[in-house]
Amino acid sequence: MSENAFRDNQSDDSEDEFDDSAFTGRSGLILAIDCDDKMFNDSEKFREALDIVESIMRNKVTAREKDLVALVFYNTMQNPAPDDDIDQHSGIIAPRHSAIFLHLTTVSIEMIRKVRSMLKSDDFLDFDNKYGHSKEASLANVFWMCSRMFSHCGYKLEQSTIFLFTMNDHPHTNNSLEHQQTLTKARDLLQKDISVVLVPMVESFDCGKFYKELLCSVQGADENDFIPPVYQQSKEQLLQRILTKDFKKRSLAHLKWYLSEDVALSVNVYSLSRTPRFPKKVKLLRSTNEVIISKRVHVASGYCEEREEETSKTLLPGEQRKSIRIGGEMVSFKPDELIMMKQILTPGIRLLGFKPVSTVIITNHVRCSMFLYPNETHITGSTLLLRALYEKCLEKGQAAYCTLTMRRKQSPKLVALVPQEQAFDENGLPRRYSGFRVEFVPFADDIRNTPYLDKAKCPTITDSQIDVFKKVIKKIRFKYNPVYFENPASQSLYSNIESLVFDMEKAEFFDSTHPDYETIDSKLDPFVDEIKNLFSEDPTSAPKRSRLADNEESASKAKASRVDRTPLSDAELVEMVSQGKASSLTVATLKEFLQKQGVGEVSKLRTKAMLIAKITELQAS
Repeated sequence: MSENAFRDNQSDDSEDEFDDSAFTGRSGLILAIDCDDKMFNDSEKFREALDIVESIMRNKVTAREKDLVALVFYNTMQNPAPDDDIDQHSGIIAPRHSAIFLHLTTVSIEMIRKVRSMLKSDDFLDFDNKYGHSKEASLANVFWMCSRMFSHCGYKLEQSTIFLFTMNDHPHTNNSLEHQQTLTKARDLLQKDISVVLVPMVESFDCGKFYKELLCSVQGADENDFIPPVYQQSKEQLLQRILTKDFKKRSLAHLKWYLSEDVALSVNVYSLSRTPRFPKKVKLLRSTNEVIISKRVHVASGYCEEREEETSKTLLPGEQRKSIRIGGEMVSFKPDELIMMKQILTPGIRLLGFKPVSTVIITNHVRCSMFLYPNETHITGSTLLLRALYEKCLEKGQAAYCTLTMRRKQSPKLVALVPQEQAFDENGLPRRYSGFRVEFVPFADDIRNTPYLDKAKCPTITDSQIDVFKKVIKKIRFKYNPVYFENPASQSLYSNIESLVFDMEKAEFFDSTHPDYETIDSKLDPFVDEIKNLFSEDPTSAPKRSRLADNEESASKAKASRVDRTPLSDAELVEMVSQGKASSLTVATLKEFLQKQGVGEVSKLRTKAMLIAKITELQAS
């Protein structure tokens, strides 16, 4: 077990509080691009930086639409005001050799269009004449401008970050006035919790000349532990979040784990996986496109015999009742009674006992698992107690079975707390943390009995048949990682929305879950003949449908006559194709004939028309 397991999480606790401003606030991001001659000698570098900026804005629109983004240029000759300069930004003036292209605000479609228009323009919207190029910009002034933009944005920011896109690894000479001012301003950024991320735009970038000392000053880190950023990795880290929903790192609940009536510890519950939520649809009025606000009102209606008219009355929540029919009788409940029926236990975790980890099997998996982590804020000593319990459960291979109640008015769940060790992936990053994994297990009422499966007869399988599929499985095995597969539903949705908003002809969409049939066919091609020899066709035919009406029987017989039931010779098959009678042949028969003739890549011919065309071409040659 690692030494840092269950370490003091005081920094995490500040983020996990529900009423903390960190989760009601926003993140601010300022993208600063170096515009000196080096960046424009190869115009593709500046275009690549703009492409990354546009991708980040697209990500913010779909993932975290409340975050603030700004785009500034430095090492420019002029500093014109941006096109959207309004009164709320009048207090921010760009220093010499710097310019604000987009103010710090929430990302809008207009902002993305401005970046795209500059990206698609050959001269970057006359950048040389409007902004120009220089080498005299001071990073201290750039940091001062970014700090002012963060402080004047009008929001309390959860996180403030400055991204520097540059090719110049030595902007200021050592021990110069600009060098000292930049380091002093870097220490000011550290006090204001503003981080700086360097994005080198060239492979030969040397951080040791200047930026190593600068970044360590901003981060308050030791220079011996500094890891220089790499051009390609920095670019991939920025681009991999496109159209990917981002979740805030917060706990789902703060609960007490009751080991007995007198002993309890405090834990945080975290979710390991979660289904992304799509944007909420809003109803609009067709004539004016105004948002329609709907309200639900409960009305009780009756008939007054004295006045001989119907009466109606609006019911308040306390006057409403809910009923259910049981045994022919209507049983009604008050809202307070429903709450009492649902809330069997107060929120918390209650220990039932311990059982071997082997009892937690995959077939009893009810829903996605969660994760427990100690919380020292509520009960002091929870970390020490949970660590002792974790190590003993891990040593003995035991899982703690408990009842879990996450919220008030919620029914309790039966869970198994399984201890797990820390594990790392190929890149040395943790993919599993030390602690208790919360596995939801079913109650007795949740388990279904399927007696018809017990009566099913399994066919006998020989060892040679098993061995051939062992080879097949070994041939097409791959290493699974969830980061390799993006949700095609959300990707398609956001791509189509983008194409509509930006008037694009075709949305760019790639389904990462689509199988690579060509690679699979090439790997399994050596086993096709062996599988054919070992596995014959199933002699048991499918049961006939017995619920056909009289008028449907003739149609089913006519349809069945199209299927070739008697085996055909190769000459008969060729004659039928030449006479145009191949419609009665099945796709399997046509594929089998082509394989006998030694035609390769038959799996790519998926339709009957393609197979017939291939046979005709083969006979003509």
